Amino acid sequence: MLAMLMLVAVSTTAARAQSVFVPGNASGCFGYPAPECVSLVTAITVTGPATITVTYVSGTVDTGYCNPTCLGPVGPNGARVDTYGKEYPLQEAQGISGGWINNIGALIGVFVPEARVQRKGFTAIDGTKDATRVGIKPGWLFIGEGKTAPVSEAGTLFLGVNDWDVTDNSGGFNVTVTGP
Repeated sequence: MLAMLMLVAVSTTAARAQSVFVPGNASGCFGYPAPECVSLVTAITVTGPATITVTYVSGTVDTGYCNPTCLGPVGPNGARVDTYGKEYPLQEAQGISGGWINNIGALIGVFVPEARVQRKGFTAIDGTKDATRVGIKPGWLFIGEGKTAPVSEAGTLFLGVNDWDVTDNSGGFNVTVTGP
């Protein structure tokens, strides 16, 4: 009986890991002018304070970026490009438009509190461009090859790609997400 209780105690405190695929076109309508709307990917939901770890496993994203030459596939850290006045999701959250960025096509994430996720009509897209839509507010994390982040409340981590025009994107990232 004691051995069984110890096994139960260990299993309830052990972190769970799950594999998640983040398609190259998952931008959640973030960025500007965002001509296509593809929802972000649900990575993990936690029921209270926790530590979440996202680890890149494999894959590349081709962003279709060809200005002045084509960029080709990028890894989870993305690539450096001139944005030519466009806002990418990570930069939009910071109010930055135009200039050079270091992370086009990078793996990014946003943690959304449970109270927002549970609201009627919630969708995993940008909730700032349409006042009637219940969606995600900017609060991006650069994930890249990996990130460990503590969260202070119940909620869901969503993952996506740092690109404003995902109509010509392909590929994706395989990641492992670990949490309680």
